[in-house]
Amino acid sequence: MEKANREFKGGKNIALKIPKFKYRETVHFYQEVLKLPYLGFISESHAFQFGDITLWLDCMDNYSQSDVWLEIQADNVKNAAVYLDDNYINRRDEIELHENSAGYWISDPCGTILRVNPKEEIM
Repeated sequence: MEKANREFKGGKNIALKIPKFKYRETVHFYQEVLKLPYLGFISESHAFQFGDITLWLDCMDNYSQSDVWLEIQADNVKNAAVYLDDNYINRRDEIELHENSAGYWISDPCGTILRVNPKEEIM
C-alpha cells in the first residue's frame, strides 16, 4: 500500500473547540477585530471564511481550554483506514457522532483530533 501515504491532503475545515466562558469573546475577535467574512451560525457553530478554509467556532460546555480539530481528506477512506491502522494510528470514533458519513476520527501522537473524510470531487 505504498501509494496510500500520498493520498492524504488538508481538508477545508478547522474547528476551534472553545470553553463556554471564552466563547463570546472569541467570536467577537474573529468577527469584529479580524473582520473575517462571516458565513453564519450553522449547525450550532459560528463559521468564518479563513482563506480557502472554513473556520468553525464551537462552544463547549465542558472544556477548560481550547482545542483545535483538523480535517484531512483521503482518496479512499477505507484504504486510508487500513494504512493508518498499519501505522498504529487508532480510530477515535468516540469523539463525535457523524451519522451517514463515510469519514471517521483519528488523533495524531500529541492528541490533535483529525477528521478523515473522502476527498471532494471537483466538478
